Amino acid sequence: MLNLVKNKTSFRIFNRPLSPHLTIYTSQLTSTYSIWHRFTAISLIISLVIFLSLLKLSSYPTFNFMLNHINIKMWVQNTFILNFTTIFLYHLLNGLRHISWDLSFNLSINLIHSTARYVSVIIFVYLLFIIQKIVI
Repeated sequence: MLNLVKNKTSFRIFNRPLSPHLTIYTSQLTSTYSIWHRFTAISLIISLVIFLSLLKLSSYPTFNFMLNHINIKMWVQNTFILNFTTIFLYHLLNGLRHISWDLSFNLSINLIHSTARYVSVIIFVYLLFIIQKIVI
């Protein structure tokens, strides 16, 4: 006969991961860059939609009057432009990496990692250059 009554020890919760297949992988530079490439694409699309919406709304006199009188601070505008250009530059450089892979260039692991580092260095130098221009 089957015992249907469970004792307290059989319902004990073990400290196990929900998805054990995900915990065996370590984070890699290329997978991180791929995820960030997708995030930057989404943010660029959202920025484009916002820009086009504001452009369309600016044709209405009441909205145009409101935009002229809001007086957004210059540092807010500069921060938005800096973020947008940095995201665009990263997405452009990483997209060129993907295009080179599609054309069967730079397919060795060492070249893939070195181009990822080059993208990071170019973005870092760009940010240093822009921040230096802002400060001086």
